[in-house]
Amino acid sequence: MPTYKIRGIDVDFPYEAYDSQLVYMEKVMQSLQEERNALLESPTGTGKTLCLLCATLAFRKSLGSFTTGLIITTDKGKHEISSSRSGAFPTIVYASRTHSQIRQVIQELKRTSYRPKMTVLGSREQFCIHDKVKLLRGTTQTNACRSACRRKAKSKRCDHFNKVVYYLKDNPTIGEEPVDIEDLVNIGRTSGSCPYYLSKEIHKAVDIIFAPYNYLIDRRNRKSLQLSWSNSILIFDEAHNLESICAEAASFDLPSWLLTACISEAQSCVDLSIERRNKPNERRNKSNDTLHNADDFAILKALLLKLEKCIAEVHIESKELGFTKPGPYIFELMADLNITHTTASKLMSIIKDASDLLEEKSTGTICRLETIKDILDIIFRDGITSHAKYYRVHVKEAEAWSANGSKGKVSRTLSWWCFNPGIALEEFGKNGVRSIILTSGTLSPLDSFAEELKLDFPIRLENPHVIGPNQIWAGVVPVGPSGRTFNSSYRNRDTMEYKQELGNAIVNLARIVPDGLLVFFPSYYLLEQSIACWKSLSNESSASIWERICNHKKPVIEPRESSLFASSIKDYLTKLNDTTISGAVFFAVCRGKVSEGLDFADHSGRAVVVTGLPFATSTDPKVRLKREYLDQQSGAQGESFKVLTGDEWYNQQASRAVNQAVGRVIRHRHDYGAIIFCDERFAQPHRQSQVSKWIQPHIKCYSRFGEVVFTLTRFFRDGRTQGPTKLSLLEAENGGNLGDTSSSEDFMNKFHMEKLLSPLTTPVAPDGTLKASSSLDTKNGYTSFVGGILPANPSSLSSDHRMIVGCASSSDKRETVLHKRRTVLSQEHDRFDLADSYQLGEKSSNTLISPGFTKKRRFIAGEYDLKQHFGNSNERSSSASQNAQGDIHLQCKDNVASQSRSSQLLRQKDNLPADSTPSTADGTQGSAFLAQVRDKLSAAEYIDFVGYMKALKTKTLKIGEVLLSISRLFSGPERRPLLERFKDYIPAKYHSLYEQYVEGKVD
Repeated sequence: MPTYKIRGIDVDFPYEAYDSQLVYMEKVMQSLQEERNALLESPTGTGKTLCLLCATLAFRKSLGSFTTGLIITTDKGKHEISSSRSGAFPTIVYASRTHSQIRQVIQELKRTSYRPKMTVLGSREQFCIHDKVKLLRGTTQTNACRSACRRKAKSKRCDHFNKVVYYLKDNPTIGEEPVDIEDLVNIGRTSGSCPYYLSKEIHKAVDIIFAPYNYLIDRRNRKSLQLSWSNSILIFDEAHNLESICAEAASFDLPSWLLTACISEAQSCVDLSIERRNKPNERRNKSNDTLHNADDFAILKALLLKLEKCIAEVHIESKELGFTKPGPYIFELMADLNITHTTASKLMSIIKDASDLLEEKSTGTICRLETIKDILDIIFRDGITSHAKYYRVHVKEAEAWSANGSKGKVSRTLSWWCFNPGIALEEFGKNGVRSIILTSGTLSPLDSFAEELKLDFPIRLENPHVIGPNQIWAGVVPVGPSGRTFNSSYRNRDTMEYKQELGNAIVNLARIVPDGLLVFFPSYYLLEQSIACWKSLSNESSASIWERICNHKKPVIEPRESSLFASSIKDYLTKLNDTTISGAVFFAVCRGKVSEGLDFADHSGRAVVVTGLPFATSTDPKVRLKREYLDQQSGAQGESFKVLTGDEWYNQQASRAVNQAVGRVIRHRHDYGAIIFCDERFAQPHRQSQVSKWIQPHIKCYSRFGEVVFTLTRFFRDGRTQGPTKLSLLEAENGGNLGDTSSSEDFMNKFHMEKLLSPLTTPVAPDGTLKASSSLDTKNGYTSFVGGILPANPSSLSSDHRMIVGCASSSDKRETVLHKRRTVLSQEHDRFDLADSYQLGEKSSNTLISPGFTKKRRFIAGEYDLKQHFGNSNERSSSASQNAQGDIHLQCKDNVASQSRSSQLLRQKDNLPADSTPSTADGTQGSAFLAQVRDKLSAAEYIDFVGYMKALKTKTLKIGEVLLSISRLFSGPERRPLLERFKDYIPAKYHSLYEQYVEGKVD
């Protein structure tokens, strides 16, 4: 295992580290040594988690040996757990968003040489093994667990809870080897001890704790942690949503239906306590401290009824604006109910008694009153009122819907929204936490992140990716196939033209991109409206846009309902691995579940399309008030303290959502993929500056959709862009043998080179899309280009790098898929290389591709084969040697030999059709014309000219668009001769159209 000296400390790393990994570990080490906060962005696939663990644990080990053993002391029947570790050693708390992410982090810990004393914290829902309690959920489960574990008589307590101390005495080394939640649950089932309380006890004497975010952000959970905050290191992994999570944790919403449920529960407590009071046996069986006072519950009910009335009487001018007051108004509202800092604690105690009483009588139900207790805790936190200035009180009104779909009575919601996310983290600063490290693959833009959390982050990093530049294609696509502009802003998004153009673009992208394609919309509304439009646009003579998409990839649509999400993922994986079609397309939404935390590695995500900027709804009360709050703060602070304005926050939230979406592809160093921005606004420099920094150098803006098709096709066809593939990695792991395939790399290249599509050889349909040439439908007996698309799922041949959500294939299934794909290839080796005839700088060739072809063709910028403009249709189908006689090359640099050859070839007048050859044309004139073109145009313009000639030859774009573009290129007094002479080099049937463009009659 390699060892690296980083800022004077030896760091063991499981592999040879990349430069970017060393830089990342250096920043982590700097943060720990200097006891300062760090904000570190490193793309997914760069080994971020492993670097973070190795650097942090190396630092901890440099201070002293890791903790060993446990010391259990007993005093007056109570057990205390400690260790021999020195109090001078910091405790590391490693937090991530979900339990599945924590599980992955612990798997990474197992790869390292470090073995700190550790534990993982989780909820009772993950840990509980009690036969009855494990069936419950939420606060009901929590209350039932606490009740079972706190009974005075030890014999009546939860048996699993009782066994925890005995297990720890017999196994003091637990946690010295990495354990996750599943490991602790298995220990509990084997030994009978409670896994939940095992983890809670172990955490008191460890070097590192793994926990979900809520253990650090939620005030109640944070208080349950027994560690020295002043000597701790806090790590927030996957921290891109931390600001919103912090704000939500400090806010509350109280809808009227929930308040009604709480009133009902309070009445139930009154009834139950009266019933119990009237039963002598019940009274004798209960101690005095468990006898509940019906009067207390009656007071609780009265307060809730009064709160309901106050909310109902609030004057709302309009549903759009609602009722808004400054944050401190909440104390006025509570004071009207006689709820103050003094009485709030008493009321929370009554609610706890009510919750216990309801739990005793009805297990398995959720106690809604617990929500009121949480609300009071947020409002009256720490006995202070100063935090209220960061809040706004809001009451909104909405019409409720009944079960039969009709409108019911009006419902209101009381909200207290926090607009300072840093309030959830401010206690760490007060308690003197040593270092806070926030890290993720998508934190950009960093400035806004730091400003929102109100923390100082002097150490920052925006790491590049470990992939090579030939593994990523990133481009802004401002126009579609018909030249219409892409802009999903409010004024354009609902037009038929926009949705039709976007649909036609996706049809083309679905043909080009192999395997999995992800398409992200700014909102569910746009997703649903676009798909509805694509399904409706059809007639008897042509298929709808939706049908044409489905011809190339099977679609899956992200559902609004969370309960349906798992099934949609399963559906996507099933369609992705269908060998009868070239993959699947997942239509999803920015900020949706698809864009968060899912790993679309390798074949599951070869390209991601972003169809617009996902701005939050500007009229949403929470968004509107947040912007107003930030503008007020910015105005109050002046220039001495940097504060985000409302517009800055609004724009950067959209950019961060885009970064999350595009981060779904290119998930490891062997991966490759394309990032396609289909909105002209992404061409703006300030928009691109907010894209993740590792993507920015690769972004190119394309003025024509044909360029996008050409470069994307070349990207996916080029064997060298792929790097090591999933199949070759699998082969390496299996000793270099994959059944009958002699070389996995040859197999992959052979598949991509022969089977990927080549839209630039196709004409433009009336609707503006690039479609297959009709000559391919039946000529030489070949399958229809549209109807006979071969599968483009080479990466699906193995399951080693599946998405996190699973669906790994068995070895038998993989062999079956391999066999199917080999069969398809063996039948299709005689197909033409459809892209061979349009690569710039190459001669058109009808030669067949050999099955093992992997060599990349030479590309000369600006070189162009014009032979088809000097030969009739019969000559175009002649042999390569005959066609060579009609070739003429345009090159960016002067080449005397090439010009001489061109002049000689042009003199072969017999090869020139009467309708496309000037009556006086000869080799000298043709050569002279080309020289004039090079002389009059700049290098960039000349390349454009080459592109137009290419489109003219292949009919990639409409003939009118090509001629218009060339006429504009030759505009101006000095280029007028070029404008006039070029007419001699186009077919006669287009002369009148060209003259109209020249005279400006058509625009």
